[in-house]
Amino acid sequence: MLTLSFTTGILDAATYLGLHGVFTANMTGNLIFISLGITGEATIPVLRAFLALGGFALGAAAAGRFLRPGFAQWRIPAGILFVGVVLAASALAHGLGSGSTAVLDALTVALAFAMGVQAMAARRVGVGDVTTVVVTSTLAGLFGENRVTGRSADRALTVRRGLAVATMGLGAVVGALLMHVAVEVAIVVPAVLTIGVAVVLAVRSRGAARSPEEPSALRPVSR
Repeated sequence: MLTLSFTTGILDAATYLGLHGVFTANMTGNLIFISLGITGEATIPVLRAFLALGGFALGAAAAGRFLRPGFAQWRIPAGILFVGVVLAASALAHGLGSGSTAVLDALTVALAFAMGVQAMAARRVGVGDVTTVVVTSTLAGLFGENRVTGRSADRALTVRRGLAVATMGLGAVVGALLMHVAVEVAIVVPAVLTIGVAVVLAVRSRGAARSPEEPSALRPVSR
């Protein structure tokens, strides 16, 4: 899941810089953009922010159905693999496309849809405070539940929260640097990493199926 937080940082940096000011994972940012645009801020890409928000919502809804209660464990790696394939296809489409407004709008929807799927898959895995798409609640837990505040969290959880924030921030730095090479590269890198995560999860899922008595990180979590 931390790897997916890293890839999200890369992708959001790439889409913000390459899709003219929108995110495909951070829906809080897009919601603010939409609100600012409604007030008449001409520089805000309101339509594209709406497209990203809608794509993410559709992706989350589709994944929620696919990963409904009682789902088979193979569906989580399958969902993550889908995300990686969509990212790879989007990079190819951007490379072959004309860079027109229509192409960029379509890519915004596709990438946001994929991030909606990823967000739901991460929720089903249920790794504490690692949503892979946002860090606001993670930051609240990291700084609000510690020895200073008198609400000390489990050490492993605290470390995980810190790593989730750090990996996403590092991913954004990497994404911005990759944009100096090409937008396609900045999308292909998270695609490859995401597919790698899917393969690892698939192997672990098969191992868990063979040893049902052992706890599994892929065991469905009710939400």
